[in-house]
Amino acid sequence: MIITGHRGSLGTEPENTLRSFRRAVADGCHEIELDLRVSADGELVIIHDATVDRTTDGSGEVASLTLAELRSLDAGRGEVIPTWAETIAAIDVRFQAEVKAQAAVPVLAESLRADPSLAARTLVTSFHPEILLAVRRVFPEATTGRIFGRTTPDVLALTREAEATWALCGITGLTSAFVAELQAAGLSVTAWPVPDPTTLDQAVALGVDGVTTDNPHLLTRSNV
Repeated sequence: MIITGHRGSLGTEPENTLRSFRRAVADGCHEIELDLRVSADGELVIIHDATVDRTTDGSGEVASLTLAELRSLDAGRGEVIPTWAETIAAIDVRFQAEVKAQAAVPVLAESLRADPSLAARTLVTSFHPEILLAVRRVFPEATTGRIFGRTTPDVLALTREAEATWALCGITGLTSAFVAELQAAGLSVTAWPVPDPTTLDQAVALGVDGVTTDNPHLLTRSNV
């Protein structure tokens, strides 16, 4: 089972920073989830929100700020907003790269196309089918997954609509029978959020292929 650190180690470190990613890896994660946007000067950067207000000491829209302006901000404990390039160079586990802005699609695709080994360890995800389909158009070899905030009976149809092979499902309402149905249809299944060992035990019993957690330090490989 793949244990994925949500924005790194969100429960203990400043989210979407190299510090957070390194902590998640140290705590045993097999994969790092992160969020991709594009700066005003076309650089692929890692930040969840459309603005910098919540996660840094600055303000303004990510898309309106240059990389230099973004890098001048404190993202928590002295960390800066990382770029995709420096993150893939620093972290050697798998990535779950959630595309937050359509503008990130061609930049990400170019990066994956240029490095087949990176493409092999990157799952491109989104809540939005149009983003996943755009990824598929510009880089057909990409592995993609559709994210669902809650599990509904139409997950299979909606994942296929996005031409994705992973369904990232809210664990509430997820059943082992439904997981088996999705897997029999050729999909891999991630359950989220999984904040503690008790919920991890539930996910293991469901038979999912992976889990996403804010608290990697609470979920060790010995649990799976």
